[in-house]
Amino acid sequence: MEDLGLVAELLKTSSTLTLAAASLEKLANGKSANGKEEFNSSERDALKWSGNFLLAVDWSADQPSTQEISGGLALQATSVRPTFYSCLFRMAPQIRAEGIKEEKDLLSFLSFLYKNLLILGDPKKAKRVPSDQSRLKLGALLLHEMAESLLIQINNNGLPRPTTTLKDEWKANELTPALAF
Repeated sequence: MEDLGLVAELLKTSSTLTLAAASLEKLANGKSANGKEEFNSSERDALKWSGNFLLAVDWSADQPSTQEISGGLALQATSVRPTFYSCLFRMAPQIRAEGIKEEKDLLSFLSFLYKNLLILGDPKKAKRVPSDQSRLKLGALLLHEMAESLLIQINNNGLPRPTTTLKDEWKANELTPALAF
C-alpha cells in the first residue's frame, strides 16, 4: 500500500467499523438500561456512518443512503468492496448457522443490518431496540471481520509484496509449486 491518503482513510474506516461493531455487541448483549440502548455521540456517529458506508459498499443493497455519497466515501467504498465480499465468504459457516441459507435470506440480513445501523445512529429514530439479538451479533461480527481485514490490507500482512516474485513467496511460505521452474 503506497498511497498514504488511502491508507489513512482505510485506517479510519477500520476504527469506525470497530466502534460500530462494539456498539452493536453492547446492545446485543443487553448492556443497556430500561431496555433502551444508550450510545454516546461517537458511537452513534460510528453506527450511522457505518450504515451509510455499507450501503455504498454493497451493490446489492436495496435501500438508499441517508446522506449524499462524496467522492472520498466512494473511493473508500470501492477500496473496501472486495474485502466486504471476502468477509461474507469467510463468514459462511456463521451465516449458515444463523439459518441464512439462500441469497434472499442473506440480502434480508444485510438489509436488517444497514437499516438498524442507520436507525441506532439517529437519536430521533432510535425508539425501539431491535429484538433479534443473534442477527445483531452476526452484524457485529461482520463489522469486526471487515475492520480486521482492512488492517491486514494496510499492513500488507501475508500478501505478496510488489517487488516479490511468486517463486520467492513459495519459498517464504514453504510451498512447493506443482510445476517447478
